[in-house]
Amino acid sequence: MVEVLRKKAKVTQEALSDALGITDHTYRNWIKGRSEPTMTVRQMKRLCELLECSLDDLPDDFTEVDLQDN
Repeated sequence: MVEVLRKKAKVTQEALSDALGITDHTYRNWIKGRSEPTMTVRQMKRLCELLECSLDDLPDDFTEVDLQDN
């Protein structure tokens, strides 16, 4: 779901990672479900700014989902 929001906002994985102060590898691990995101409030605010969404719009987890299943 985060990937859907990221693509809709036309933000690259690299730009998002840089803005959050994390590595591309860390972000990919989050969306693949290999690790759980741990972010500061500042990072969460920045994520919402980048994705042009509110905190309520963010999914409960970062893992990619097959949109056909929804």
